[in-house]
Amino acid sequence: MNTLKSVALSLSEGRKVLKDVELAQKTGLTRQSIARALSGQHNFSVTTLLAIVEANGQEVLIVPCQTAQILKGSTQAHASSVASLIDGLKDL
Repeated sequence: MNTLKSVALSLSEGRKVLKDVELAQKTGLTRQSIARALSGQHNFSVTTLLAIVEANGQEVLIVPCQTAQILKGSTQAHASSVASLIDGLKDL
């Protein structure tokens, strides 16, 4: 997930059943800020991202690219790589 469009899509897919107005009230952001962020066409701040994520009951997780590929299933992972990943996640 490395584009505004993909971030916006992830926010929308995991979104609770809240209208933009309700999400704005919950986050303290304007309805316009919510709509712009979820459109995937406008740059928005990390603060905006975190506010929307929290209101949606989601969480931002930053992982190395290799880990993200394994989690997405886009590469053939060796059993030892998966085991290492799982062990690393247990420490979180």
